[in-house]
Amino acid sequence: MGIGTKMPEILMNIDKTISELLEGLIFDSPEMLSPLIREFSNFVLRPGKRIRPLLLILTYSGYSKDNEVEKITKSAYKLAAILEIMHAFLLVHDDVIDESTLRRGEPTLHKIYEKMYKNEKIGKDLAIIVGDIASFYYFGKLSELELDKDNIKAILKLFSECYVKTGYGQLLDILYTGNISHQAMLTDIPTKISLLKTSYYTFVYPMLFGYYLSGMRDDGETEKLRLIGEKIGVAFQYRDDILGTFGGEAKSANDITEGKYTILIKRTYDLLNEVEKETFLNLVAQKDVKGVQRYIVKSGALERTKTEVTQLMNETLSLLNALKMKEECKVEIERIISKIKELPAIHGGGMNG
Repeated sequence: MGIGTKMPEILMNIDKTISELLEGLIFDSPEMLSPLIREFSNFVLRPGKRIRPLLLILTYSGYSKDNEVEKITKSAYKLAAILEIMHAFLLVHDDVIDESTLRRGEPTLHKIYEKMYKNEKIGKDLAIIVGDIASFYYFGKLSELELDKDNIKAILKLFSECYVKTGYGQLLDILYTGNISHQAMLTDIPTKISLLKTSYYTFVYPMLFGYYLSGMRDDGETEKLRLIGEKIGVAFQYRDDILGTFGGEAKSANDITEGKYTILIKRTYDLLNEVEKETFLNLVAQKDVKGVQRYIVKSGALERTKTEVTQLMNETLSLLNALKMKEECKVEIERIISKIKELPAIHGGGMNG
């Protein structure tokens, strides 16, 4: 039976493992604090794409021996589930930083805690600490992976690299949100943030984890996996920037009103003359959504960014085709990442539909 026909079963096993790991966290928590942890568990279990665990399982399956793929190892599912929980922990902190009220169409965790204790500050404080507890707890769970000594050391090193880089991306995002100036435009900060905050923990490391778990070690193949992850991660973030600027996502705020320094802001600025640059930055500073959108469209920055997304996608698919991975796994990975091409039509100062 091919991997494609097993995808529903794989997703079911990922969700089952996530639930088991979350139940373990609840069980190990002090009884008086378990309601807080249970709310975090509910937050994690909201319907999501499960991109990270799926990429890990597919990469693991793509490089494992055929007899091992028939029964995907417990360690692969456990690490895949931990990645999804770590993703949720990062979202919890991100929502506090961005002061978001919605996540996946429901209240953010800090807003749930705020309602429980009728205090905004306590809600945010609790969300931060619960996120920290989850990250420390599941880092400890890596010790339970059934791997040899050298493999567990490699996984631990990759795990640390992954979330340190994500943290650096978050620092840059914080430093440049609401701080968009002529000086800031001299370097391509949005692409750096895309690599650090999106590419590595969403694409690069999940695939590297799967590759290492399979027992494979080839510097050339590792480099191809890294390049694939970097390119698709940047494309993914550029697409998210378009949706966050013009609509189409279940977000409680627009990237312009949040003062985000996105690739659309950078590309627009680069395409304007000196007088227009000044006017544009003033509109950005005033968080004039319609005015900023008009400049992004008229300058050609929107179309240029959409072209970059397509180009990055094509480069990614070319690299994917060159991998020594099983073809059926490549097909499933391509199916996951190809959805990035899907962008609604945008006209003038807003988005249709």
